[in-house]
Amino acid sequence: MTAPGAGPSFEAGASRRNLLWVLGGQSASLFGDYVALLALPLFIVQLTGSALDLGLTTALETLPTLLFGFAVGVLLDRAPLRRILIIADLGRAAAFLALAVAAAAGSAEVWMVFAAAFLVGSLTVTFDSGLQAWLPALATDTALVMVNSRLQFVRTLAWTLGPPLAGFLASTAGGFPVAFGLDAASFAVSALTLLALIEIRPRPLPARDPWLSSFKKGFSCLWRLPTLRAATLAGTLGNLVFVPMEALLVLFCQQRLGLDEGALIGWFFGGHSLLGAFGVIAAPTVARRLGLGRTFVVGLLAMGGGFFALAAAAPAFAALPPVWTTVAAVFPAGLAVTGVSFINVTFTTLRQQLPPAELRGRVIAASRTLSWAGLPVGAALGGAAAEAFGVNAVYLASAGTIAVLAAALTGTSLWKIEAAPAPGDDPA
Repeated sequence: MTAPGAGPSFEAGASRRNLLWVLGGQSASLFGDYVALLALPLFIVQLTGSALDLGLTTALETLPTLLFGFAVGVLLDRAPLRRILIIADLGRAAAFLALAVAAAAGSAEVWMVFAAAFLVGSLTVTFDSGLQAWLPALATDTALVMVNSRLQFVRTLAWTLGPPLAGFLASTAGGFPVAFGLDAASFAVSALTLLALIEIRPRPLPARDPWLSSFKKGFSCLWRLPTLRAATLAGTLGNLVFVPMEALLVLFCQQRLGLDEGALIGWFFGGHSLLGAFGVIAAPTVARRLGLGRTFVVGLLAMGGGFFALAAAAPAFAALPPVWTTVAAVFPAGLAVTGVSFINVTFTTLRQQLPPAELRGRVIAASRTLSWAGLPVGAALGGAAAEAFGVNAVYLASAGTIAVLAAALTGTSLWKIEAAPAPGDDPA
């Protein structure tokens, strides 16, 4: 639905209403996602126990961003976003439902997990970029930082609650089909909530240029915005070295922290994300005081520093009783998740506010594609490196690289920007 012309009071009211529906739908969807976040690697460990297979699963889930991300940007600026997002949700629901059925029948094989990861990743590229591109038409400009912050809070809360449930389910008979079925149902709920949203400002539709020409306009716009360009390139390198730590976290818990029980690993995942929720709550205030760019850089420092401390202290943590190991390890990992929250809130806001409205979908998709380009490569290389050099070596090297990257960004326009200027006006 698109609202007819109305005054500021209507826009503010519709913006608040849309926010509730978006948060409701994404709460359901993200809760399912974070059940799968732990359930899927635990399932891989049960099937093969291979670090390389863990890395390949993450690589296949993120590879579609590199393959399809640019084309998706053109599609998002041309087609009705509601319809695209609903199709993406229903497709992801079907993929997890098929995996749940295979797991319940005892016929699941690792290639099925790879196939589901690739399909879900392909549709997630479309959904995530599409939702970011649609939000400025659903919310007022002043509400965007708040919307992005609350969405990140919902994500962190889902990260807190989902993995403990996944750990519990994984330790019970028949738990994996239930976990995958929950994720399928969560995407169906998200699709239903999209039907209730009202556009308070119609999106300008671009001219029907050839796809290659249309893509070039979006990419050129991104490259002309120095702040967004710096953040995007930082995202590429940051993701390249961060994703191995994310993909291998279950193995790190087992091999370095000595946490063999799925339930304890689940509590570790939930606990450190709960601490990260404080970062989400603080992000708008920190962004107002430090500026969007400095908050982005501080987030990188926290992310790298937290994981470096976790890897360095792992032997001391592992010497404790398992419950206290879990409690102690939560704190450095929680600092890392706080950093992730700062990065996500500020980066999303810059993507939404800096490009002109008619190019927003293409610029967001191009930025996401470039910044995610390191994910599949990093995941595959990280799994191979862990088998060759050990999980701890991967964590120390990756976290140290992130800290160096953050220091390098202090000399760019990203460090200087206080708040996003008018669309299309990104001073060097």
